[in-house]
Amino acid sequence: MVKKTGIAVVLISTLTLSACNFPLFNSSDEQETNMLSTAVAETVQALNAQPEPQEPQPDTPSAGLPTLTPLPTYTQPAVQSPPTQTPLPCNKAQFVSETIPDDTEFGSGETFTKSWTFKNTGTCTWNTDYKFVFATGDAMSGPASVNLVGTVEPNAQVTISVDLTAPTDPGTYTGYWKLQADDDEQYGQVYVRIKTQTVFFQVMSVTYYMPHETIDMGCPGDVAVKGEITTSAAGTVTYYWTDSEGGQSATQSVTFDAAEAKIVDYTMNVTSSGAKWAKLYIDQPNHQLFGPKNFTVNCSTP
Repeated sequence: MVKKTGIAVVLISTLTLSACNFPLFNSSDEQETNMLSTAVAETVQALNAQPEPQEPQPDTPSAGLPTLTPLPTYTQPAVQSPPTQTPLPCNKAQFVSETIPDDTEFGSGETFTKSWTFKNTGTCTWNTDYKFVFATGDAMSGPASVNLVGTVEPNAQVTISVDLTAPTDPGTYTGYWKLQADDDEQYGQVYVRIKTQTVFFQVMSVTYYMPHETIDMGCPGDVAVKGEITTSAAGTVTYYWTDSEGGQSATQSVTFDAAEAKIVDYTMNVTSSGAKWAKLYIDQPNHQLFGPKNFTVNCSTP
């Protein structure tokens, strides 16, 4: 602003001095003087209208120069350590296969055998002090434990079986079993799950047994016959025997705890040679005659 003022003063002074050098003026000279004054005023006005120059700032980049972008900082990637391998445990088992698929249906009291096959995936050898033990759930009349019958080296396989009985009440039953080491560590849990359906109690069959079907003997004499009765479930069977000699036993009974087989005996008195037979009549629950069991007797001469 000071600079502009100085320029205006110089101009006015110059014009004034110029006017003083002229002689006395007439009206035309006055007009000339007015024109000069107007020019000076317009010049000063134009100078005042120009924007003042800006003082350069110390931290501001010069106009027209490109702006520099700082380069990103390089970070050295972290060195990955190799993963640490977890050591194998002493006792570890891998399930391989099983019999009796889940939810297999059995009759009330029916017996069955469930088997599992394991692979030894640990570092220790399983010996005969290792066991397969019942852990929890429905035992289904199974044993508390079963010992291994031989050693099982690492990466070898073994099949373990347990005999079980389906419960008498209808429903779904599940039992859990585990391997147990000689130090009582348990591992390798598996399970058995079955369904029991309602089965009416009845005698399914009668099978007869005799030492020989042709018998040489002294007459009169006794002949022993055995009958094996197989039932569908738990219950009590009443029965009696009849034979070809006209004999008949008293009515007897035998109780079954499940679907199973039991043997009953009969002694038949024979008085002569020839073809003979014996039969079992099941009174309860079947009201049915099973048989006969045929055999031949050769009486020797006294």
